[in-house]
Amino acid sequence: MMIRYGRRALLLALCLACANAAVAQDAPQGTPTIAQQIRALHWVEGPTQVSVGTNATFDVPAGYRFLGPADTVKFMALTQNLSSDDSETVFAPNDFAWWGVFNYTDAGHVSDQEKIDPDALLSTLRSTQERANKQLSARGWPTLQIVGWEQAPFYDPQTHNLSWAMEARDSNGGEVINYNTRLLSRTGFTAATLVDDPRTLQASVSQFKNVVAGYRFVGNQTYASYKPGDKTAEYGLAALITGGAVAVAAKTGLWKVIVAALVAGWKVVAAFVVALFASIGKFFKRLTGRNRDR
Repeated sequence: MMIRYGRRALLLALCLACANAAVAQDAPQGTPTIAQQIRALHWVEGPTQVSVGTNATFDVPAGYRFLGPADTVKFMALTQNLSSDDSETVFAPNDFAWWGVFNYTDAGHVSDQEKIDPDALLSTLRSTQERANKQLSARGWPTLQIVGWEQAPFYDPQTHNLSWAMEARDSNGGEVINYNTRLLSRTGFTAATLVDDPRTLQASVSQFKNVVAGYRFVGNQTYASYKPGDKTAEYGLAALITGGAVAVAAKTGLWKVIVAALVAGWKVVAAFVVALFASIGKFFKRLTGRNRDR
């Protein structure tokens, strides 16, 4: 997800960076700053392969880092993002130019035969986002108003991946764009979300796709391994875009389920986080440089 800044973006980022430094100075001695807390998380450095849940592996490339579920929950809280559950994992390049999230849902086999109506989906997303905003407001965080598609939904039947990008506007005046991919498996799907500054959008999307290609469902967990009798999802491709639970919620009245999915689905990069990640990226760059010298 990317935020487009106005003319005052650079000044605002610099002011917030200075404010963050001032807060750090005023904090009780020994209290770690947000940047220090993020750096202290248990990052796994690439190149290496890690297990993601019980049904997938991820090849962490050289120059990238990965966080397990427990540390990802802490990471989301530190960056003022809601986490849908404790199965999310984070990955990022060492310079923190952008970061991504994996989150698997054991929803059953999702049929890819459904035709997608972008206009109808947009209408549904706008109405349900209003409910999601109540959770954001309760936490004192910016609310979101959906503007439209930045990239209309596209399903690739060869890779069984569904991708789209959506633009929204937050209550602070910032423009937000979520870039999403859904990787379908035999028993569910993995949501892969890009979180980025739009000034590097094209390069970041390309890098993101290359890195996500290293996420693989193991053995008989691939989409093509489906067999009659396997658990099937109660919804199709369209519901994957609207939160993965719209079809069920509409039938049962479980709006709490869909609201939680929508709130957690948007990953926001506030201006202070942009400045924060720049300092974290410089730290990891220095750290890896020292490691190479050893």
